[in-house]
Amino acid sequence: MKNTMTEGRFLAWVAGAIITLMGIHVFHPQLVQVYNPVNYVSFHALLEFFSIMISFVIVLYSWRVLGQNRSVRLLLILFIFSTVGMVDLLHTVTFKGMPYFLTESSVAKATCFWIVARMVEAILMLVVMLMPDKLVRRDFRKPVLSAAIMLGLAIMAIVFIFEKSLPVLVIEGQGTTPLKNGLEYFISFLHFLSLVVCLHHYYLEKCTTHLNLALAFTLLFLSEMIFTVYQSVFDLDNFTGHIFKVLGYYFILKGVFLLLKKKEPVPEENAVVKLAPGAVFSFTKKEGRLMFTYMEGGLLRENGLKPSAITGTDVEDLLPPMEGDALDYCHECWETGTKQTFLANFNKRHFAISLVPIAKGGKVEEITGTAVDVSNFVHYGARERPQPAVARKGKALKTL
Repeated sequence: MKNTMTEGRFLAWVAGAIITLMGIHVFHPQLVQVYNPVNYVSFHALLEFFSIMISFVIVLYSWRVLGQNRSVRLLLILFIFSTVGMVDLLHTVTFKGMPYFLTESSVAKATCFWIVARMVEAILMLVVMLMPDKLVRRDFRKPVLSAAIMLGLAIMAIVFIFEKSLPVLVIEGQGTTPLKNGLEYFISFLHFLSLVVCLHHYYLEKCTTHLNLALAFTLLFLSEMIFTVYQSVFDLDNFTGHIFKVLGYYFILKGVFLLLKKKEPVPEENAVVKLAPGAVFSFTKKEGRLMFTYMEGGLLRENGLKPSAITGTDVEDLLPPMEGDALDYCHECWETGTKQTFLANFNKRHFAISLVPIAKGGKVEEITGTAVDVSNFVHYGARERPQPAVARKGKALKTL
């Protein structure tokens, strides 16, 4: 999946979506005469299954990437679309006109499932957009997936058991209730906030991947607004809202795929760097935080770390708390553009770290560095350096 999004295409998509909605509104009487609601249940199931498949594709791809990059954001994305995919499936099979599933299908159950799925997606995707990315040491994929399944089953049980006690959200033939409209407006507001955050990220990073997500939240915002005006779950407005939802999910898939693709490990090009003692690394500064963009070397293997697990990690998180001076050297190298060399401790070992700034146009854009184990020199100081094993063995043979 290639990233073909540009500012021009983003604006064209947004303008096209708005013009389409205006056209449907202006020519609504003529379109209603052509539109046949008898076919809607089948089309609704088809559109929803597209959304469900997109959710589970995101889940499967997140699961694979999390095996290499244990990102908190990816874990949350795994939870979101596992839950939303399940609840959307329940919404589809309980939609009025669908075959009997545990109980008779109804507008009340399907609408409740719809609102819950949209609320979970809107709230948690906003959290994903706002939260700083962190790495976890353990593999939480199975617990997170289990939690999503348990939440889906709990939602299913509540809606099926308390169906008669649930608030009325839609009155067939009259339209949506004030409560449902209020919930849809709140969900739309959350999507609007996510849109603003995505555009802010694009402004800072100029990464067009964020435009895909911004377009997704734009389409989902319009979709939720449409679901405040329909009078019947089978009418043209409801059908239009589902089309916008599918398009929004497609661009979420594209945006998430491109973001996850960036987190995949860089192919190994130099086996010498991979096996060499110590480490070679680089980091940059984003939103005031120093963040690793690359690390490789024998030091990682010795400590059970993977290069992909380091990428995207804050420099501060990798250094022990007592190594505040080391972080100061990193900031000084970035701010002054001068080379820095210093000692730092890691897992009770001493490393000589050298930093070299990489500048373009007089501005530091990245810092590259090396870490070399000098524990023997620090431990023995001015005392005689211990002889290598080969030398000691040769001396012993000579003595014999």
